[in-house]
Amino acid sequence: MRSFVGIHLSAIQNPQSAIPSVAGSPLWQVVFISFGVILILFEVVRGWRLGLMRQVMRLIALAAAYGAAFLGGGLCVPAARSFFKIPDPLLSILCGAILALAVYALISGIGAILFKRTSQQESGLVYFLYGFSGAIIGLFFGVFLLWLTVASVRAIGALAEGQARSRPRASAHDAQDATSRALDVRRHFLSESDDRAPALATSLARLKNSLELGLLGSVFKGADPISQRTYETLEKAGNVLSSPERAEKFLTFPGARELSEHPKIVALRSDPEIADLIAQRRFVDLLQNPRVIDAANDPVLAERVRKFDIQRALDYALEQNSPPAKPLKR
Repeated sequence: MRSFVGIHLSAIQNPQSAIPSVAGSPLWQVVFISFGVILILFEVVRGWRLGLMRQVMRLIALAAAYGAAFLGGGLCVPAARSFFKIPDPLLSILCGAILALAVYALISGIGAILFKRTSQQESGLVYFLYGFSGAIIGLFFGVFLLWLTVASVRAIGALAEGQARSRPRASAHDAQDATSRALDVRRHFLSESDDRAPALATSLARLKNSLELGLLGSVFKGADPISQRTYETLEKAGNVLSSPERAEKFLTFPGARELSEHPKIVALRSDPEIADLIAQRRFVDLLQNPRVIDAANDPVLAERVRKFDIQRALDYALEQNSPPAKPLKR
């Protein structure tokens, strides 16, 4: 009880102290590196057991799965519309993922039928070469999976960091009284449901920043084919989305205003059913709504979205006391 009173008083005197830090932690980095080492060792051991030819078939399956997802996702959309009632862009991604899994499983299964494991080799020399070669390819698979994990953590963490870092600035200008701030602190420390999303965003942002610490962080950044500009854009987007004021300012930017005034977007904003779905977080039902599907599949609206300068709009929304944006010259 005393500790809670202390937290209560400190929150009243210094509301900034209630904001969890998103700074990186060396301990978190060590834990993640340990996970990476275990993942790579698992793939190396698995490669030794599978042997050279089965590992080669896995490589072929991986390349074929990527090609199937990239080329076949869009081709399957017309046939898949009768089975899945979602917007075409998401349907293309879903079809590509299903195709990739099917192709990978098929080719890997053929390799398992046609070729022997390392333990099934009779000659000692063949046994060693088979297992060693498979382990080398397993090392590649382990590094590849680790890279995918790092890229995913950095991308999600950048978006979460924008959300987490916007909370201190919002609370500094907040008109809440001391009791409301103390209740916010109580929700944080008692892990009530209203604070789960900010806590998760803070953890993801901290994990991302932990990966980028020190020399290992420089290695991760240098080996990442995704540009740093992409991560900066995600962070800005999270910052804007976490603040109603910045989101409204974003919509006043030329291009964003035109998009928001498109008839189909206006129809979505004025639809009470869609508002209820968003409020209830029924996002699956939202994606299956006919009006949402119609707007997402509109080629004119899609072309406007592609031409929209997201970078300038985000920068404008994050500027302090910026003048109204001037319309873009055509």
